Amino acid sequence: MKVLILITKSNWGGAQRYVYDLATNLPKDVYDVEVMAGGNGLLIERLQEAGIKSSGDLPIVRNVNIISDIKVFFKLINILKEKRPDVLHINSSKIGGLGALAGRIARVPNIVFTAHGWAFNENRTLVSKLIVKTLHWITIILSHSTIAVSEALQAQMINWPYIMKRITVINNGIKSEPIFSKANARLELSRMNPVFAEILKTNKSLTIVGSVGELHHIKGYDFALKSMKEIVEHDSNQKILYVIFGTGEEKEHLEKLIVDYKLEKSVILFGYVNQASHYLKAFDIFLLPSLSEGFPYIALEAGLASLPIVASAVGGIPEIIEDMKSGVLIQPRKSREIRHALEFYMSHKRMQKEYGLAIYNKVAKEITIENMISKTKEVYSHS
Repeated sequence: MKVLILITKSNWGGAQRYVYDLATNLPKDVYDVEVMAGGNGLLIERLQEAGIKSSGDLPIVRNVNIISDIKVFFKLINILKEKRPDVLHINSSKIGGLGALAGRIARVPNIVFTAHGWAFNENRTLVSKLIVKTLHWITIILSHSTIAVSEALQAQMINWPYIMKRITVINNGIKSEPIFSKANARLELSRMNPVFAEILKTNKSLTIVGSVGELHHIKGYDFALKSMKEIVEHDSNQKILYVIFGTGEEKEHLEKLIVDYKLEKSVILFGYVNQASHYLKAFDIFLLPSLSEGFPYIALEAGLASLPIVASAVGGIPEIIEDMKSGVLIQPRKSREIRHALEFYMSHKRMQKEYGLAIYNKVAKEITIENMISKTKEVYSHS
């Protein structure tokens, strides 16, 4: 069976991780997989290293440009007619709409769209949200099947007409990999960042809170920083360090907040860390303050690292974490709730271990890549 997977951007994020895991874990004796993306970013590099046929020649960019998008659309039709896939698997909103329509015109037998998140959950006007939601609905109608990575995402679209039976929930899956111990992770991070090394050296009883993700407003770092400010102001003896792995457009804004909040000694923007999941045990507590999520891989990775987690109750996160049993869920945009959750963990060390073990068992036993691949193969077999 020939499978062509398309995705708009070739950087490394949740959707790209999904494409990589799918392409590298589908049985090679059954599936002939090819991946095309916009640009030769880290996704394409890793796929080629893994021996997967892939290229960054997909003629598409994320921003809307009517003339450019029309050209892309006709190029897509030609690509599909040339490659003649049995399954066209499209990922992300932009390539989703164009790809689904091009797939119909090119008579692809099975068009599958995976929704990693809905663009109408971003900060937009009501009119803009309605337009975007309508475009998502059209993509689902044009596709033969739609995969939602969480029940929450499915629920946001399921009541629209003619799509109730078209959306299947298949959670992102993950497999255990060797990672650094706490001591070794902190040692390696100290080698990467002299500021981190100095703070660690002078504060032996430090509680390290960590986040991983693109520096984007949707990740809620503004509210996390405000909570750190409240913790430091409330108790000047509270030894806490907040470390964020990632880069992005909000870097300058967050740097300014750190200065304004006088958190220069309490927060480190670490920058991009390759294979960040390998270093997660360096953290005592993991913080995911997102305003919107699908079914985030980083929550699964933190779970496999047995970390106690504080996370916003958005998207599929409550499907991963059970509040006050395998983590602490807070409402988005609530810095005070973040503060109280972190203080709860810091004053209840036993809960850190209990919740860390509980989330590890949940992820390791139930949210596996084997389950994801098995259910996706069922979708591929429908035509």
